[in-house]
Amino acid sequence: MGQFEPGKSLSFRLPSDTPSHVLKYLTDNKKEAGRKFSSNIASIFIDAVSQKALSISNGNQMNVPLPKGLTSEELDWLNHPHTKALISQLLYQVVKKPYSPFDLNHQPEKIEAEYPPAFKANAAIQNFAQKAFLDFDDDDD
Repeated sequence: MGQFEPGKSLSFRLPSDTPSHVLKYLTDNKKEAGRKFSSNIASIFIDAVSQKALSISNGNQMNVPLPKGLTSEELDWLNHPHTKALISQLLYQVVKKPYSPFDLNHQPEKIEAEYPPAFKANAAIQNFAQKAFLDFDDDDD
């Protein structure tokens, strides 16, 4: 048997003990989707197999369902690596130190390895920037 890859055909038989609500869903979906039925079922199949594979291979992950009705901008923001790092950092704080205030400067080991510290300017550059760009005392009123 060859290796599975995108675009390859996969067929299987429904077991004899398939629940009636599943059979009804498949029948209704087939009638509604027509030729797109296999695409609809393929996405459901991939999601189910993906969840199963992740739960078996990696026990240190958790899937959190997103609220319905998010805009594409909100979804893009949630999928950004910095947002995921912030959420995982907050979760880490809640689990490890539930009764202490949030320390947003502390980063768990995994996040530190994945995201290097932000750029820090030395004192000379900070002084120059403060004097050149942030000194508003001489502005005319």
